Amino acid sequence: MSDPHTPPSASAEAHGHDDPMSHVPPPSIWPLVVTAGLTVVPFGVVSILGGLKNWPLLGNSGFGLTLMLGGFAVFLVGLMGWCHQIIVEKKISHDTAAQQKDLQLFILLFLVGELAAFGAVFGFIFHRNFYDPTFGPPHAEGFHFGGPLAAIATFILLSSSVTCEFAHHCVEHGRFVFARWMLILTIALGTVFLGFQGFEWGEFIARGFYPLNIPEGGVSSFAAAFYTGTGFHGLHVAIGLVMLCMAWFRMEAGGYRDGRTFTMTAASWYWHFVDIVWVLLFITIYVLS
Repeated sequence: MSDPHTPPSASAEAHGHDDPMSHVPPPSIWPLVVTAGLTVVPFGVVSILGGLKNWPLLGNSGFGLTLMLGGFAVFLVGLMGWCHQIIVEKKISHDTAAQQKDLQLFILLFLVGELAAFGAVFGFIFHRNFYDPTFGPPHAEGFHFGGPLAAIATFILLSSSVTCEFAHHCVEHGRFVFARWMLILTIALGTVFLGFQGFEWGEFIARGFYPLNIPEGGVSSFAAAFYTGTGFHGLHVAIGLVMLCMAWFRMEAGGYRDGRTFTMTAASWYWHFVDIVWVLLFITIYVLS
């Protein structure tokens, strides 16, 4: 027992890891790796779209594709390493219930920040719709070919939200066999959704619908808003898939049998958030535009 006259911070410092109520996370390089990957990806995307033609190397679309894929790979590696470190650090805590509540509060605050980021995209779209009567797809017929595809993709993503909730419920009640297949189905549906979005992007670009080189010439602010919103959401779907895979691996390793199910909870909440944002994007872009 520590000296009652010793300040808490001094006591924790003196006892170090012997004090179960104190835990200072070790230094981590993973946040820097994640940031580096995310910093590189936009340069690759802008290079592919032709926005860096005057730059010596970035003007090459092939190099831009390599830059985008490389940055995305670095981002995924960093994200998985960061998640793994959090999982390892969780075992240090002796109060499982309090720890789980703290982690759940963290993911809620994180989602609030994500909502603010998407709010900027929605704010721009509604602002332009209100003040600029010409704001919208330059070719309504060519753009709205993607409406049926987007509707099918929306149904697929919403179905994945249902299977994800089943998986979350089963993990919390120890039904790991059913949870395993529900997680696999959720990951498969999310991957199919990204495939639909990638196909749609390819068709739009082939038809000349992108911000910097629309058929009429000039710049399309609607195209910029479209690719920013759907691309940012697609990135979040990819992050959600990584989180679901981490939850699956942790379940296979028996990590949920001690009541520490935050990984599954975080993945489930994040996935539902991604689904809700997509429904709002679908309505805003495909229905109201």
